[in-house]
Amino acid sequence: MTLISKSFSLVLCITMLSACNTLGVNDNPNKHIANDPFERFNRSVYAFNAGADKLLIKPAAKTYNRVLPPAAKKGVDHFFSNLGEPLNALNNLLQGKFERALISTYRFAVNSTAGVFGLFDVAKKLDVEPAKEDFGQTLAAWGVGPGPYLVLPFTGSTNLRDGFGRLTDTAVLYPHNRITNTSNELTGLVLLDVLALRTSFLGTDDVLDSQLDPYAFLKRVFEQNRINSVYDGSPPEKVEEDYDF
Repeated sequence: MTLISKSFSLVLCITMLSACNTLGVNDNPNKHIANDPFERFNRSVYAFNAGADKLLIKPAAKTYNRVLPPAAKKGVDHFFSNLGEPLNALNNLLQGKFERALISTYRFAVNSTAGVFGLFDVAKKLDVEPAKEDFGQTLAAWGVGPGPYLVLPFTGSTNLRDGFGRLTDTAVLYPHNRITNTSNELTGLVLLDVLALRTSFLGTDDVLDSQLDPYAFLKRVFEQNRINSVYDGSPPEKVEEDYDF
């Protein structure tokens, strides 16, 4: 099945599922907070991830940050951001956010051409900001609860709903396999994506290291970020009452 046919099959769900959008200003955002029945397992995976990060990923990210000029790093960030624009457009469409879907489509068209395959964010210079959406957010809009909190090897914090959404985005829609010809090229592209992402968090390491319980801190940060994402940056005021950072 081609990418187009896969996307078309998902779009067919709009008529049945867009009406199930349950997000609104009167929501209790706590419904998107996952319980943690697998805490012992999750903490073990967190410890593994922390060790892998300390030994491999963080040193590699520091080298990447030191070696590449700022303009090159910005180009890499723009490139991967542009790869996600078709995904943003489709998920906005599946949620009935038609204006945001058009924004993502426009950004992809402009940045893939005038922006030289996405290396430059020309659309942003035209005051067209990203309208990011992922399949986890789409599932939340359709009324799917978060399920249990999970910590996965290398990928870190998620929950059952968003983990499934991430898998769907990556395996079905994210077009890595459309721009690479071999498994080595795909691996290199994924590693570059990981390094670019880890580099963006280098400045937060001291904050995490200062926490008495980094595991619990990251869980709260993940949940707060997902709530903000699900509500497109404007969660109901109730979220302010339940989180104190």
